[in-house]
Amino acid sequence: MVSAIILAAGFSSRMNGVNKQLEKIGDTPVFVMSALKFDRSEKIGEVIIAAPDGDEARYEKIARNFGVTKLAAVVAGGETRMQSVRNALEAVSAKADYIAVHDGARPLIETSDIEKVIADAEKFNAAIAAVPAVDTIKAVGGNGFIESTPPRDTLYYAQTPQVFQKKLYLSCLEKADKTALENVTDDSSVLELCGEYVKITEISGCNMKITRAEDLTAAEAIYRNKRTIIAV
Repeated sequence: MVSAIILAAGFSSRMNGVNKQLEKIGDTPVFVMSALKFDRSEKIGEVIIAAPDGDEARYEKIARNFGVTKLAAVVAGGETRMQSVRNALEAVSAKADYIAVHDGARPLIETSDIEKVIADAEKFNAAIAAVPAVDTIKAVGGNGFIESTPPRDTLYYAQTPQVFQKKLYLSCLEKADKTALENVTDDSSVLELCGEYVKITEISGCNMKITRAEDLTAAEAIYRNKRTIIAV
């Protein structure tokens, strides 16, 4: 069984005071749309949402009202991503063999892509959604000058969901340096700190992360275009 953790406790610091998780794409709040994509998968046994501390009851009510049927818990998020994940892990069922961690701010993920990542994780113990880098990436030093240009064909943009065998992930949490853990920006880094291998799963659909106010407009346009294509 796979337990899905939806991270929706961020501060939305680049959204000009707007809580991006509660903004709507179509008629659905962003974090709920993300949760529903997992809820619809037969692979997912439960959904756990990390909400802003003190707002758990509100987020739970919204999620249930919008039909998240596999909702098992809504927990308080922490000040960092890692703290939010740790809090959510406390609510994960003992029956779960795998955990899938997803940014609530990626509402356009397709359920079919979620299942592709899960399939790779079941085969390789750990897998993350990713897309090949299309831009040339520059490594820059503290002085602002370019130091190197990594080969683009070896680079991927890491996204979510990121799916791991639960036992392996928990083991790495225990082994990894605690200071280093608090600075990680994605969950696959936890396994990397332990020297474990993580499979890249290329996904096909748009999986943009809503970070700035203008991203909401773009996500809405993509969502409406998809619905138009399906209707036709």
